[in-house]
Amino acid sequence: MPIIIVVVVLFFVAVVMVIMALTTSDRKQRIAERVGELQAARPVVDLSQSTVSRQLQQPFFDRVIKPVLVGINKKLLSIAPRGMIENVTKKLNAAGNPQGLTEPIFLVMRAVGMIGGVLMGAMFYSKILATAQPMMRMLVPLMVLFVFGMIPDYMLQGKVKTRQTAIRKLLPDTLDLLVVSAEAGMGLDGALAEVVQRKEGPLVDEFERALVEIRLGRRRREAWQDMADRAQVEELSTLVAALYQAEELGVSVAKALRAHSDALRSKRSMKIREQAAVLGTKMLFPLIFCIFPALFVIIMGPGVMTMKDALGAMGK
Repeated sequence: MPIIIVVVVLFFVAVVMVIMALTTSDRKQRIAERVGELQAARPVVDLSQSTVSRQLQQPFFDRVIKPVLVGINKKLLSIAPRGMIENVTKKLNAAGNPQGLTEPIFLVMRAVGMIGGVLMGAMFYSKILATAQPMMRMLVPLMVLFVFGMIPDYMLQGKVKTRQTAIRKLLPDTLDLLVVSAEAGMGLDGALAEVVQRKEGPLVDEFERALVEIRLGRRRREAWQDMADRAQVEELSTLVAALYQAEELGVSVAKALRAHSDALRSKRSMKIREQAAVLGTKMLFPLIFCIFPALFVIIMGPGVMTMKDALGAMGK
């Protein structure tokens, strides 16, 4: 009997030792992989090289082009009017800063568009419309200048509308997830973290930015208000106002989110019905100018040709 007990104890000890060995090996491997990732992200500086040698090892863009662009950006920001810079900043934030676009770069694009418009207008005035009437020679170059100058603003406004539409589409489902997380006992920050982890899109990006600002010590009200100001979406601004009111009155955040979600879905349903009601009027012009002429030709064409042949025969 004691021999069996000793065998069982030795067996369990061997199993525990094997598990500890495997776990230790796996842990060492994870530590080694993590150290490798950190070394790849932050390469070790070779102290034997001089500062000039390390700078020469950097790409040409980082050494020459990038400092020049940074200097030009600072110069443009100091020259441009403050109101113009603030307006461009709001538009870029609403568009989500597409492709790292900054205020000076956008101003340069606008200037390039104006210069291109001037050149194209001069070409129209001097060559293409050289023999046209004086009024036409003046109007067409001005229209060309206006179009070329407005191309950057038009493209940016298109980005803003696309992003706002995406935010409006994502808002109901995101609110549902927030409501479920809040009703499950999570706080507002925890519910936001759950949404950021499970969802994707521009609305989630705004939530993630607001959450990072809150974690860095910024007041929740300021972070949410800045998020609403950046997105420039009415539904999101209403959500921020509802959260303000719930916080001031001590109402449950889950109830406030649920009420806002129901109101948002009702508003969305009404908007869809409104668009469906206007659809008949919008379809009227394509029917009149595109479909009806083709139907008239198909239906009345053979009869007209028959009548023409008959009248021709009577004339003979």
